[in-house]
Amino acid sequence: MAEADAFPAALAATLVQLLPALATGQLHAPSETFGVHQDGCLLRIPARTYYQREQLLAGTQLAGDAGAIALCLGTRHHDGHLREACLKQLLLQERAWTVPFVVHLCGDYVLEIVERIEAALPAWNADALARYLRENCAYLATLQRRAVSYWNCYYRRRFPAGEDYPGSRAMAALRALQALTPR
Repeated sequence: MAEADAFPAALAATLVQLLPALATGQLHAPSETFGVHQDGCLLRIPARTYYQREQLLAGTQLAGDAGAIALCLGTRHHDGHLREACLKQLLLQERAWTVPFVVHLCGDYVLEIVERIEAALPAWNADALARYLRENCAYLATLQRRAVSYWNCYYRRRFPAGEDYPGSRAMAALRALQALTPR
């Protein structure tokens, strides 16, 4: 299953068990992917997933890495409410391999998702975030452009000054983390 390419190779055994259960009854296979690097490895993360809600939620309740993987894939779900619910739980995780899934949501158009990330960033896995952001400079620039575009299209009236838009503030926090000196 293509979703396996979204995670480090160390999770292969867990993915082999989890992914068939998630795929049961899915509307169709995940859509296109986007590529990012983490610790020198290319990850191909689905832009959207289409799992049945019940299967996905059952997967998120699994212990250990299996539950965290389901949460990650849930952050890519086509249902924004389900994306937000998975994000809320994922932000309680401190696994470095979850970082790409959280960062990608900074470019989401659902305001509540972006606000949740903005609020969590100051206390969430700063070292792993900084490493990831330094490894994906061009990708971060794309997210920045996406955030500006969503602000311009959907939120300009609510946030007349672009820098007041939660997506802009989240991106500024990510840029500051990106600039941190590696330890």
